[in-house]
Amino acid sequence: MSASPGSAPSQQGAFRRLVNLGMLIGGFGLGQGSIFLVQTWLVATGETGLLALFGTHFSFAILGIVAVEAGSLTILSAEIARQLHAGGSRTGVWRVYWETTAFRLSVALVLLLAGGGALQFWPLPDFSRAYLVWSLPALFLWAFNAAGFLDGLQKSGISGLTGSIAYISSAATLFMARDLTPAEAGAWTGAAFSLGYLLTILAQFIALAASGWRPAWAKPSAQGVRRAFIEEGSMLAGLLPGQLYFRAQLAIAALFLGNNATAILVYSKQIVGAASQVAGFARRIEFPRLVQAVAGNPALDARATLRIQRPSLAIAAAFTMLIVATALVVIRLANGFAVEAWAFLAIFAVTVLSESVGQALVQGLFAASRYHAAAAARILAVAFAVVFGYLFVGMVGVHVFVLSDLLSHAIVITLSLRWLRKAAHGATGKHD
Repeated sequence: MSASPGSAPSQQGAFRRLVNLGMLIGGFGLGQGSIFLVQTWLVATGETGLLALFGTHFSFAILGIVAVEAGSLTILSAEIARQLHAGGSRTGVWRVYWETTAFRLSVALVLLLAGGGALQFWPLPDFSRAYLVWSLPALFLWAFNAAGFLDGLQKSGISGLTGSIAYISSAATLFMARDLTPAEAGAWTGAAFSLGYLLTILAQFIALAASGWRPAWAKPSAQGVRRAFIEEGSMLAGLLPGQLYFRAQLAIAALFLGNNATAILVYSKQIVGAASQVAGFARRIEFPRLVQAVAGNPALDARATLRIQRPSLAIAAAFTMLIVATALVVIRLANGFAVEAWAFLAIFAVTVLSESVGQALVQGLFAASRYHAAAAARILAVAFAVVFGYLFVGMVGVHVFVLSDLLSHAIVITLSLRWLRKAAHGATGKHD
């Protein structure tokens, strides 16, 4: 019995997505795993001072990288997927890249000026001054990254693997910085951060060239640059509250609940966050397909949006069940802090699934270029969740953070469903 004509391409596409997912997870493990191993070694050897210094500065450096990226990973991927679906020219595709780069350069310039001002006017400690001087070039370099380009070509696995380079270079340098002075340790780890991102970008462009996309200059159009500033500005506005959300939760926990509850929250968020990130990798892989589906059918509804992203929802559900099952085992066999933490995790695990549903719907908004709506949903969700946590932490205790996360996800789901329905009705000429 012969296979249907479309079965081979479909199987090839599924295999390609599976490979991309494996590479994304591999890059995540290599990058964050290397940092985690070296930090664990510093704890074991009593070098908590160096660990605290590096951890704080590396965290803010990554925040700067996220700000320069400004959601262009999603926007560039979506626009390139649309261009390819519509049979756009190579010049048009490269023009989109350079228009995106113009916005990223503007963000990098603001951050570089802020960093220069801090060096000039603040009495920074030796480690901080050295790390800032040597890590700032990474922000300028990252404005030219091609991660979204690779994602748009459905090669997200490559961008995931290359994204681990800066983490690995930072981890390796941190391992060797134990006996250095604070200024030397700051300089070496900051330089490793910048070198890592330089190597990342070189690897990305080598991968593009190997895929038949040799780097090319295409003069940005005024309209395209304006669109990039509007869309990516909206993405940045939606991303920053999420970046600050966990820090706000930590502040509430430390202020009202003490060290034990704060430690439980930190430990639990690491596990839940890792599970959510793996589910997010699947969404990232499916995104170009979702964009092309919307381009072919602007009336695509929320149900179809979720159906395209079933792998990410299945992964989220599997991780939810795995965390709960592990928690039951730990509670039965362990004692002390581990029991408290995993008892909390058994309940907190449900947020992996609720977040995945919300973010899958947000991806639908992204695919339809409704970046303002997605940003508004995220900002409102974070604002209400933080206020809820602050008001009810005294009454509910550490479990308030489960409820606040569920509240934020419910707001994102509700608003996204409403706006997706509105977009679908608009495309078909219907009205509520």
